[in-house]
Amino acid sequence: MLRRVVITASGFVLPLGYELSEVRTGLQQAHGPFVVSVHDPEVAVCPAPDFDLRKHAGRCKEARYLSRGQQLCLASAIRAVEGAGLDQDDLRRAGLFLGLGPNLEASPRTDKALWLLDYLPNTATACLARILGVHGENLTIQTACAASTQALGQAFHAVRHGLVDVAIAGGGDSRLSPEGIHAYKGAGVLATVSGHPGKACRPFDQKRSGFAIGEGGAVFVLEGLQHAQARKASILAEITAASSSLDGYSLTGPDPEGTAGRTAVARCLPQPCPSGLCVIAHGTGTMLNDAVESDIIKSSAADATAIAAFKSRIGHLASACGGAELALALVCAHDGVFPAIANLENPCRSDLPFLTRSAVLQPHMLLVQSFGFGGQNACLAVQPWY
Repeated sequence: MLRRVVITASGFVLPLGYELSEVRTGLQQAHGPFVVSVHDPEVAVCPAPDFDLRKHAGRCKEARYLSRGQQLCLASAIRAVEGAGLDQDDLRRAGLFLGLGPNLEASPRTDKALWLLDYLPNTATACLARILGVHGENLTIQTACAASTQALGQAFHAVRHGLVDVAIAGGGDSRLSPEGIHAYKGAGVLATVSGHPGKACRPFDQKRSGFAIGEGGAVFVLEGLQHAQARKASILAEITAASSSLDGYSLTGPDPEGTAGRTAVARCLPQPCPSGLCVIAHGTGTMLNDAVESDIIKSSAADATAIAAFKSRIGHLASACGGAELALALVCAHDGVFPAIANLENPCRSDLPFLTRSAVLQPHMLLVQSFGFGGQNACLAVQPWY
């Protein structure tokens, strides 16, 4: 018998802050806390303020093997587990599913005997398992911008099919380094700063020119509904479906037809399209991605109530973007207010309900969409628990 799967806690370290009060205040501003990169005056970035892993994990000797993005994931996971109130037996049997990015700063070093650990994608997973005492099903996923969404999807399936009662899932990433900026500029996907850095990224606007880089982490605790109710846990939301697909088209840009992306969305959405649906769009602000995503939404979720795009407020968090955007969407859903897509003045389509202004809204369902390099597509259907 398939289980119902609920989210009982979230932990995040984001450019808007680490606490609910900070995030709420940040979402009320006209623009996100973007600044000009210290490494390139043409690039807007959105850093997590005053981040120090020791504030969350204490002394962690393995930190020297972790990239900044992995450390952001680690801190977010610790915060999520603390918020969930899990006991040691729950943690011992829990699953761990993380979506992480590559360590772009890694290189062979003579001053570090185990420099190989800098390269291994599961180093952060192993480190977190030691800190939390987790020994269950696990998976480290590196599917570019779809990674944390796909990690949540795999955790959902593990709980749903009874492989684990509890799963810790999400991701973290940071590409604010010179290496990250150089890589993105080479791919031609960054918006160029002209004036206020908070105005550089403008998803779904006719004058969009690329994204701004953010950083952060967001991790969730997933449980079977009966398990959560038995321990009287607070419930934030229920995940009802998860899917993924591959374009098989390009190593960078999406398939212009959006066929595989549309398939991933269709697998998540019941038909006819449910009322009260809010699409949490990938919304990078690049010309092709936004155009293809708009077509996918029009053909698969034309009756959506609203379309939000949080990259306009926190930047593109790469592997962590789906998890971070779900965390923000749940805050907005429970507060009953969603912010406008920042800088959206002239929508690329007039037949879709983009949030051009803030809206009082408590959606019945959230559709999280993530479309990454390599044609990696991942979606989640999530019902807030009111």
